[in-house]
Amino acid sequence: MINLQQALKTALEAAAAGAEEVMRGYGDEKPRVSRKGPTNLVTEYDLRSEEIVRKIITRDWPEHLLAGEEGGVSGSKRSLYKWHIDPLDGTANFAHGHPFFAVSIGLFGPDGNGAEKPLAGVINAPALGELYWGARGCGAFRRQSLAGRGFREKRLAVSSADALRDAMLNTGFPYDIYERGGEILHPFGRLATAARSVRRAGSAALDLAYVAAGVADAFWEAGLSPWDVAAGLLLLEEAGGLATDYHGGPYILGESRNILASNGPLHDKILPYLE
Repeated sequence: MINLQQALKTALEAAAAGAEEVMRGYGDEKPRVSRKGPTNLVTEYDLRSEEIVRKIITRDWPEHLLAGEEGGVSGSKRSLYKWHIDPLDGTANFAHGHPFFAVSIGLFGPDGNGAEKPLAGVINAPALGELYWGARGCGAFRRQSLAGRGFREKRLAVSSADALRDAMLNTGFPYDIYERGGEILHPFGRLATAARSVRRAGSAALDLAYVAAGVADAFWEAGLSPWDVAAGLLLLEEAGGLATDYHGGPYILGESRNILASNGPLHDKILPYLE
């Protein structure tokens, strides 16, 4: 059995180091940007952050498998444990000087039934002064830096909203929205008129953290990768939330094509808008 507290300690250190590197390029001259697709950007700080994160995880857990957005898969293919790394979730925001971005690290391992389950997760949003972390069975937490008030720390818990009209929803658009605009925008339009408000801020990791924290009541998006959601799934689970695909089936990391994450009471009320 893995020591989850030790794994969480590694994730916190790695995310902090990655975030420190990312902040070197934030708010000054615009960073050098290259394109992986029409709207899918990568900067030098994505690459530097991932390199730092990988080194720290490999130092502590050399026998584990690592999967990063920029560097692909490394480590032992026989390992039962896999780290999912997004070194800069919200690259487009970062490149434009928008503060809604984060370093996200999630650890998955065997659930005893031949599948995987989230074990630990950290989401560090340095420009916002927000840190989210948690380990399986130990709860999930948020630490905020508040101007003039120091730090505030609290355990995460999903909201109790049970009516769409009272709900704030988060969503995101996939990189291939140019080819799937109608499919993506149709539920967006319907939910925008059914809920109190809908936000599209550009970081799936933080969107999931906000549902776990009760800031948002639900989040949906199609086309996400495992590193986008691995840490957030752990936070959501520990905070009492629910994640499925758009048909209400189990969300399976790396297999499900879309995700609905909610506080629970709103879940079945949102699903019909997505199907």
